[in-house]
Amino acid sequence: MTETLLALDLSLSSTGYAVIQWNKKKQKATVLEVGHIDNKKQGRASWNHGKKLMNIHLQLTDLFNRHQIDRVVREQGFSRFNKATQALFRVVGIADFVVEREIQQSITEYSVTTVKKAITGNGKADKQEVAVKIDQYLTEKIEFSVDDESDAVAVGICHYLKTGGVAE
Repeated sequence: MTETLLALDLSLSSTGYAVIQWNKKKQKATVLEVGHIDNKKQGRASWNHGKKLMNIHLQLTDLFNRHQIDRVVREQGFSRFNKATQALFRVVGIADFVVEREIQQSITEYSVTTVKKAITGNGKADKQEVAVKIDQYLTEKIEFSVDDESDAVAVGICHYLKTGGVAE
């Protein structure tokens, strides 16, 4: 059975996501869908937090409706500034809620350093290095429209590399 993974790079303004299947034998990922939930585009930047959170909720729910998702992983958030951290924790809560409702599981988290080290061998690699390196793990090249998309794919690949390509 092939596991379908939803990998997330959460933020209030632009949540990156990737729906991925892993070929353990080839150590390659097939990305079924990649994108981002854009709460910055024209008209949405002025939305209040509640409306942005509802948009994230609806679009994550839609991903579950379109794909048979077995597991969800995300990049672990980190504290920066008080307001940004509070907003991120709200997004994390929405994601936790949707995943619990849809597949009754907890989301597995990986720190930024863990993801970078798994993909590049260097926990301090920059985003560009990670984006370039993930190509070697993909069955076909992907053009990412924003960093959040490549970050989500990297989190998914990190999960498979850390678990040996099998469900935990």
